[in-house]
Amino acid sequence: MKLEQTKFPYKIIPEHEKKYRFTTGELHKYRGRYYPLVVKLTADPSEDTAEICQGHLVLHSSNPKSPVTNAAVLDEWYYNQAKALFAGMVAKAMLNAAPYVKGKMPRLRIKRMLDQWGACNPRTGLLILNLELIKVPDECTAFVAQHEVLHLKFPSHNNAFFAAMKSVMPDWVEREKILKTYYPV
Repeated sequence: MKLEQTKFPYKIIPEHEKKYRFTTGELHKYRGRYYPLVVKLTADPSEDTAEICQGHLVLHSSNPKSPVTNAAVLDEWYYNQAKALFAGMVAKAMLNAAPYVKGKMPRLRIKRMLDQWGACNPRTGLLILNLELIKVPDECTAFVAQHEVLHLKFPSHNNAFFAAMKSVMPDWVEREKILKTYYPV
């Protein structure tokens, strides 16, 4: 994974600050890529969903002209995708951290956070990942999962924590730099 040394002539706006209209043609991020949105009418609200299809993010909506409805449908789809993806990443992070972290899998909660990518409470075994991570490259999401899992053993950012990060994910600094540079919270 290489960090491109691109200088942007504009400020990168965090996803949660963007003003989306949720209409066909608008670009939305998913796992580090932009997808053009295609909004299609469904007859029944129970069929409201989204999917990646032929390079597009297709949103099936019973009220396609409503930005509120479309935002809710897309948000639910993002959440369902994140639940499946993040659980696997946390499991892999636990395997990687086995020399340091003993015990059962942490409880995973996914929620939108405005100022951080993740959090961990070592006392309760709760690990929280930001829903917005579903929009960044998988390598960056895996970095956040690994970082938070190691906080189960090392609650603070001390030398032992950073040594453990380096041993389980040697390129973690590069991944963090990509996340901070191109995907700010």
